[in-house]
Amino acid sequence: MRYRKTLPWLAAVAFLATACGGTSATGTDATSTTSSAADAPSGAEEKRNKALVLRLYTEAFNKGRTGVVKELVAADLVQHEKSVPGGADGQVELFKRLKAKIPGAVATVKHVAADRDLVAVHWHASATPDKEATGQAKVDLYRVRDGKVAEHWGITQTVPKKTASGNSLFNDVYRYPQGAPALSEEQEEKNRKFAVSAYRRLSDGDVNVIDERWDSRYYQHNPAITNGTAPLKQFLQQGAQDGASSGGNFDGNAPATEGKTRFGHTLADGDLVWVFSSDYVVADLFRVVDGKIIEHWDVAADGQ
Repeated sequence: MRYRKTLPWLAAVAFLATACGGTSATGTDATSTTSSAADAPSGAEEKRNKALVLRLYTEAFNKGRTGVVKELVAADLVQHEKSVPGGADGQVELFKRLKAKIPGAVATVKHVAADRDLVAVHWHASATPDKEATGQAKVDLYRVRDGKVAEHWGITQTVPKKTASGNSLFNDVYRYPQGAPALSEEQEEKNRKFAVSAYRRLSDGDVNVIDERWDSRYYQHNPAITNGTAPLKQFLQQGAQDGASSGGNFDGNAPATEGKTRFGHTLADGDLVWVFSSDYVVADLFRVVDGKIIEHWDVAADGQ
């Protein structure tokens, strides 16, 4: 494939590994990454937003309670899944279609984040949830206003049978020696800015940022690459060479000042930073520990 300067590196990797031909969902648009500070909910409100959204999976999807959807979703929900209508009926239709495609499907939430008025959910849709190499990997992004889900974006990727690293698309590999610390809002925001700027530099072609901001152990959940920073760097540099030989103009050591990459919404909650692409239907999750990116997951829509 041809590598373009506006194509996030890890998104390109995801495309190489994704099974094509499945239904694709829409990602975020080019709106600002987070709400203004004046509109920011408190930590307690973020927790309520998270609990509200999780009910869509535990009660509405897993238990088939469509009334819960109507309770939680605003009548004028803006739905970015173009194949279904807005409002609660569109969300119910999404769940029905998924269950028709995967009979007996169960929603297993793997990671969830609440930041400002946004809630992001990384989850596994499968009839055999104990087998993580089955079903679909999904990321949903919701905006919550006045106690109701007011906006929704979704991304769906078919789960491959195996990955280069042996890690699934969902599991957590890194373990804190003394248990995960509780991070302040200030530290979460610091992590968000750190990971987003690092990913932007990488996406703009500066692979040397890996040496600065990635932990050498780097646990990888993208299907195409094994663990460690050296395999990541080698893979991306090879991709740049392949792009050049096919007529692309991507320079794997491009300066960090190009600024070609556009991100949509970005969130931070705990030690995870979530980045949604504006140009492609892709979501990336980065775990930041002690000032380094140590673990990565992504979901890239089928059929791109």
